[in-house]
Amino acid sequence: MRLRKTALVVGTLALGSHMAGAQEANQPAAELPAVDVVQETPVQKAARAKKKAPAVSPLSTAPTTVATEGAGGGGQAGTGGGAPVLAAPITVPNAVTNVTDADIDREGTAQVQQALQQQVPGIILSDAAGNPMRSEVSFRGFDASPVSGRSQGVAVYQNGVRINEAFGDTVQWDVIPSIAVSSMSVVSNNPSFGLNALGGAISIQMKDGFTYQGGEIDIMGGSFGRGYIGAQAGASSGNASIYVAGEGIADGGFRDFSESEVKRFYGDLGLRGSMAEFHVSLTAAKNEFGATAAAPIQLLEQDWSNTFTSPQTTNYEVFMPTISGTVKATNTLTLSGVGYYRHYKNRVVDGNITEVGECEDAGNLGFLCLEEDGGEERVTDANGNFISAGAVDDPLGSIERLNTNSNSWGGVIEGQEKTPLFGRPNLLIAGVSYDHGKSNYSTSSELGTIGPKYVVDGSGVIIGGPEDLAPRDLDSENTYWGLYFSNALDVTDRLTVTVGGRYNHATIKLHDNTGDFEELNTTNKYERFNPMAGANYKLLPGLSVYGGYSESNRAPTPAELGCAEPENPCLIESFLTDDPPLDQVIGRTAEVGLRGQGIYYGGRYTWGAGLYRTLAQDDILPVTNDTGRIYFVNAGDTLRQGVELSATYETSKWNFYANYAFVDATLDTCDDPSGECAFLTAGDRLPGIPRHRFKAGAEYWVTSKWKVGADLVAASNSPYFPNEVSDEEGLNAFLPGYTRVDLHTSYDITENIQIYGLVKNLFNQKYGLYGTYFELDDVNEVNQELGTAEFSDARTMSPSMPFAAYGGVKYKF
Repeated sequence: MRLRKTALVVGTLALGSHMAGAQEANQPAAELPAVDVVQETPVQKAARAKKKAPAVSPLSTAPTTVATEGAGGGGQAGTGGGAPVLAAPITVPNAVTNVTDADIDREGTAQVQQALQQQVPGIILSDAAGNPMRSEVSFRGFDASPVSGRSQGVAVYQNGVRINEAFGDTVQWDVIPSIAVSSMSVVSNNPSFGLNALGGAISIQMKDGFTYQGGEIDIMGGSFGRGYIGAQAGASSGNASIYVAGEGIADGGFRDFSESEVKRFYGDLGLRGSMAEFHVSLTAAKNEFGATAAAPIQLLEQDWSNTFTSPQTTNYEVFMPTISGTVKATNTLTLSGVGYYRHYKNRVVDGNITEVGECEDAGNLGFLCLEEDGGEERVTDANGNFISAGAVDDPLGSIERLNTNSNSWGGVIEGQEKTPLFGRPNLLIAGVSYDHGKSNYSTSSELGTIGPKYVVDGSGVIIGGPEDLAPRDLDSENTYWGLYFSNALDVTDRLTVTVGGRYNHATIKLHDNTGDFEELNTTNKYERFNPMAGANYKLLPGLSVYGGYSESNRAPTPAELGCAEPENPCLIESFLTDDPPLDQVIGRTAEVGLRGQGIYYGGRYTWGAGLYRTLAQDDILPVTNDTGRIYFVNAGDTLRQGVELSATYETSKWNFYANYAFVDATLDTCDDPSGECAFLTAGDRLPGIPRHRFKAGAEYWVTSKWKVGADLVAASNSPYFPNEVSDEEGLNAFLPGYTRVDLHTSYDITENIQIYGLVKNLFNQKYGLYGTYFELDDVNEVNQELGTAEFSDARTMSPSMPFAAYGGVKYKF
């Protein structure tokens, strides 16, 4: 009895444990009564959400068959319980990694991207946005980023709803309340997830009142003025359930002008009976970020907190209600569906060094001009009047304002049929999806004066022309629909063969509301069928080999189509100028691997090893010129290939994980006759992608109440993003590799109260998470005006967060 009580108390509060899901596997009959007693305790339910199986489509997870290999009592790490239980074997023909709510809690910073980086071999984080809370996920060299202009190539789903934004396929990770996430599946090599799944897909499952009962309040504070409060509560009564969660984060930031404020909410109402289950949910967020972006290397050497050109703020709101349901139509047929509406409002204020300067031609003296192609053109204000040279004090800067309003809606209907085929177990999944989005995108540029710390003070003078700097007002409408299926047949007790495919159709319309850019008024259509086939074979109990081949496609986004003219590049996505057609990107992926699990010395282990190769035909890459303007091109074919290794081991006293990935990402072929595409030649490494990444961590229960743990992330060097500056100067710099160590600990004061501490970047390593180049002459002209030292190094980068420590308390009820 004493042992059982200890298991209950520690199991309730061990939020960081890797083994929280062990009790979900089936137990031998003799152990069921004891396990049920623990699982039915309300405090235990409040500590751990139900773990989901790996996703195999937008609405379906892998079958959770009975785990018979090595099954024992209902053990769980950190509880001192019975023998460990093996999870149900995975039979899909591709690599899949499941990240649980316990993994998110273990990481501790309420950022789901960080948990993904720790647990998934192929994932590493970068930070083009210049704010750690808006870091971007790179999986096998494909991005799911909040920043337009990145190599977007990962489809992200939340409860079956595709949440890549309508205008640029960006992903706003900070909208998702981390406390409300039940699990995240990272899936490769599966076209069922539709457009943009070149590298794979991430399927996020949220909690509800049927899988989470009880409540929790979490309060944390620490370095750089960080304050956090999170709360969740769930309950069910009969056939009804309710779940609500909210998080608030205030952070002063480790850099100047980098304050952030996050307010996000998730709620779910559920009804279920013996044959059906329905849910209504709401995701809402209102977030404000001081996104300070990259800064010159020499400026960061003076002080790691320095920033370059402010203000740089991003404020946005998200409101997304959904309705979903599952109906068991027959003993073998299950129908599922989800419908959604999503409103996205984004406001960006971006201070910059301007291209506008005093006119030099005799006929234009006394006015401001924009130099272009060796000539100059007078700059006008919003009323069409020429702007005099003395209207704004030197040194001149500009403040760009970018406004995006998107409304999207759609849904998925899917069926699962389990009727045996040829007398063998068979699972057929078929579905249809529809996504429709309307966006308005508007921009303006205000002249200003650059002051100390490169802060731009607006003058109130709004630029009306010339064309390159004129305000934009664009409507876009994108319609995506698809039909998909997959069929998994157990040919024998050991061999599962899966075949499938998906047809995607995309229509993207652009309309210029100013009347000045008729070339933007276009309609682009893309379509393709992407096949998939593979197999999984159980070599031995607990050991399987898998292999598969799949194809995928990505249609250009409205933002890319509106900025695809080399002669009229856009100012960091803001001034869309032309719409020459871009080809869709076609991905072809092959992979093979081994995975296993078993029991060793009283603990449960898992491991995996895989090889993959993805060729992206006509990949779309951004091209940046020496003034910071950008346009998108089909750069040729890019190749991403590599190795992934992972292992975990868990006992009742401690747990350990380690994973490694080798990602060789290169430009495979270049279509341009010059042999240069996006400032790369065939064989060059793609920028921003480290070849080697290694992650490891361990936790140890010092006592039944006190837990300590450590995590390590290491990455090798990665190429800077090239542009016209690097091309003209022959620069080829690399961001150095790095190693970061984090610590965490927790102590259970009572069954309901836990105190905890976190240390991030223990050894205060300083490294870059994004790098590119800037035009020295333009910046040094400003430095001369300000009386500051000139720069001699054209490299600029986004710095990593230095040493930080946090402490908090959790109360559960």
